[in-house]
Amino acid sequence: MMQIRRRGQIIACALACCCSVPAFAENAALDWETAFSVESAARDVYLDAHFLGSDGASHRLQLWRHGKEFLHRRTDETLDLYLSQAGKKGDYAYRLVDHRRRVSMVVNRNQLYRIGVFSDWFGLAHVLDRPKTEFVVHVVPPLPKEKPTGCSWRLLVRSGKGAPDHSRICWSAQWGLPLAIRSRGPKGEWIERFAVDRVEGISPSVDGLAVPSLPDDYVSFDAGHEIDPKEGD
Repeated sequence: MMQIRRRGQIIACALACCCSVPAFAENAALDWETAFSVESAARDVYLDAHFLGSDGASHRLQLWRHGKEFLHRRTDETLDLYLSQAGKKGDYAYRLVDHRRRVSMVVNRNQLYRIGVFSDWFGLAHVLDRPKTEFVVHVVPPLPKEKPTGCSWRLLVRSGKGAPDHSRICWSAQWGLPLAIRSRGPKGEWIERFAVDRVEGISPSVDGLAVPSLPDDYVSFDAGHEIDPKEGD
């Protein structure tokens, strides 16, 4: 049991680093689907961006998205996360490759839910997690120094234990991605949390939908088997 819990903690920690960029999102309030529409977004997309991590350092995020069938995310050349549709409708198989530890882990979304990891397809494929707490979204104009174009600015206000959390999000319906995310600091200043350096359409090649083979010296295990063991195991 201790081993299962430890591996669950490793998965949760790695997903937090690799998968999620913090989502911090006056006019009439918009519902989530309207504010962050993905209906007309390009299917096959490559993203190269940088974000401010919880360690206070800048990190690189690369993303290759192929519709709702396949997703590959890379963080700092050290973590690769692959998502592909699993057997059950709406479920995905996750493969996380940690190049520093030289280990690969396989798990699915429903099994992650069992250990408290709620990283769903939208948040991973579109870089913006729907808040788990109460929130409101408004359309706002860009501030004088805000450069990204080709997007619509949103103000996302999330409730919390203390004061509400405010974020300005430059949302691109074309790409189904934020081009910039800024959070309001304690003195009212806007702090850049995420910014796109490059985004473009890519070919929906068959090679792009395959998880590459692991090097021979990597250790691979099925974390889902330990989270959700079969009867008799």
